[in-house]
Amino acid sequence: MAKVFDFEYYRMKKLVEKRFRSRGLVFEVYMSTVEFVHYYIEPSYDNPVEHLTTDVSLKHLYDGNRDRFIATFSALVKYWEIEPMPHKELPIDREFEMFPTLGDLCKYIEKRVKYL
Repeated sequence: MAKVFDFEYYRMKKLVEKRFRSRGLVFEVYMSTVEFVHYYIEPSYDNPVEHLTTDVSLKHLYDGNRDRFIATFSALVKYWEIEPMPHKELPIDREFEMFPTLGDLCKYIEKRVKYL
């Protein structure tokens, strides 16, 4: 069976790497998170940086849709080449409690990347 190639993911990955990699880890973590969140929510605006701050509620952004959040989380794990948390650390149906804000998600990613 052939491996499915996700063109949209790779397009976003190249865009984020090209625009943000040279500006430092914290900046790249924030911008990659913003770009992937923006992609997986149903935005009503064009420029995500103007609308997505670190204190914005992820539950509100995703309208409580955990499947979209998990898709975002999976894309970020893949982008940063980190191992996802075991299920015991991220209880099912409690993702928005673990990551209440965009900043919490950024902190998690930054912490995991620093341990690589």
